Amino acid sequence: MRAFAELLDRLAFASSPAIRVRLMADYLRRTGDPERGWAVAALGGGLDTARVRPAALLALAAERTDSELLRLSLDFVGDPVETAALIWPESGAAPSPPVLAEALPALAGSSRSAAPGLLTAWFDRSDASVRLALAQLAAGRRPPGVTPRLVRTALAAVFPADLGAIEEVWHAQTPPYGPLFAWLEGRAPRPEAPAGFRPLMPVRVLDNKALAGLDLLRYRAERQWSGLRVQIVAEAGRYRLYSRSGDDISFLFPDVVAAMEGLEGVFDGVLMAAAGPDGPPCRPGPPEALERRLGRKSVPRRLPEEVPVFVRLFDMLFDGGEDMRAMALSERRARLEARIEDRPRFDLSPSLAFEGVEALDALRRQGVSLVLKPAAGPYRPAGPPWLIVRAAPQTVRALLLAARPGGVGEGGPSYSVGVFRDGAPAAVGDAPCRLAAGERERLDRWVRKHMTGRYGPVRAVEPALVLEVAFDDVRPAPRRKAGLALERPEITRILWDLPPDAADGLERLTVNRTGQA
Repeated sequence: MRAFAELLDRLAFASSPAIRVRLMADYLRRTGDPERGWAVAALGGGLDTARVRPAALLALAAERTDSELLRLSLDFVGDPVETAALIWPESGAAPSPPVLAEALPALAGSSRSAAPGLLTAWFDRSDASVRLALAQLAAGRRPPGVTPRLVRTALAAVFPADLGAIEEVWHAQTPPYGPLFAWLEGRAPRPEAPAGFRPLMPVRVLDNKALAGLDLLRYRAERQWSGLRVQIVAEAGRYRLYSRSGDDISFLFPDVVAAMEGLEGVFDGVLMAAAGPDGPPCRPGPPEALERRLGRKSVPRRLPEEVPVFVRLFDMLFDGGEDMRAMALSERRARLEARIEDRPRFDLSPSLAFEGVEALDALRRQGVSLVLKPAAGPYRPAGPPWLIVRAAPQTVRALLLAARPGGVGEGGPSYSVGVFRDGAPAAVGDAPCRLAAGERERLDRWVRKHMTGRYGPVRAVEPALVLEVAFDDVRPAPRRKAGLALERPEITRILWDLPPDAADGLERLTVNRTGQA
């Protein structure tokens, strides 16, 4: 348990995904079964251990320490989970903490009423570092930036199996993953993986110089849709919905899973909010509506009716049991069109006609981002990627309002940005920051220093930092205070020296190029 506590501490301060992968890989190399399997479960989301709320942890600490000291400590530390773990009085006996193989199954199998008793007994046996790890596990926290995909990447770094092969069998395994490790170490055959995830085709943003050198006659174009890229898997009577990072999100969308009935195959597409129940073809709704259905542990009964969704498909990997990935895109597309015709909750991403760079530029000036795919190309995740041609970008000077770590199906942290409306900041979107590592670290330090509140994983900050945000388009967003939202925003520069009043007002965004606002 001490080694795992040390790993959690190091991961919390790791500055890049590569460092996180290296730290996890080092731990896996020196740790045996079943401890390493339970560690993978804790880091990769394979086990739900959230049984104790932060307030309940503070209440436990209040039973063991002075109330005024606890209040002052909480004010200094700022986090009730850390405060409770660190202020817990030492017993004086030699520490004998539980091993992961004892703690994790016990936590996962306990009730919310029984879990505090488990923690109390373990805290009395442990030193501060182990108590902090146990408290984080009991609160359901993972280190920032550690995603299930990153854990699988660490496994691929340790064992002679590529990431794609690990992802295909991942969802058929359960903690502590004995058959998985036996296969990775060559001691057993590859585990069975019915309705498993298949690695998706990668995409890469293309710059204007590279676009000019393409033989566009070899490509077909589709619009890049705003939504969540997903994989539909229907095999042997099993129906699964996966995010682009290979996370099983079927339980979040029971309406989509029900609509798979009768399908047999594997499909690539984008999950979108629907403007209404009609279709196909379906009418896309506001992309932020989809957020109401993500990041949940359960789905309220009426939510699928309140926020209907559909999947816009653009490729087909398997037709029944036939692997189509070696076929040309044109052939896969023809089979997809025949397979998915007139099926509720599913429609097709239309192909866009174009002739040369001038026609593509005309689409981009209309605010359309495109995906270019070789018409004769196979579906090969390890091969050349599909190419994204961004719409001609606009920029706005926006205020940073909040930061949120990456979640299920997401690629990293996002930052809520806003402009002034009637003299007050109003949010207009959540933008990723893909600047250099040093600049991102400086931004995260600023967020920690200027945090004004925490709402679940979201950290609100004082509106005092101006960012340059590039975006493709502006669309109506009635649920937002601003009434508008940015399409595909991205932080392109941090304007450290500008005062907050240098941010733009809402009038800067009131008319977009497609006339939708």
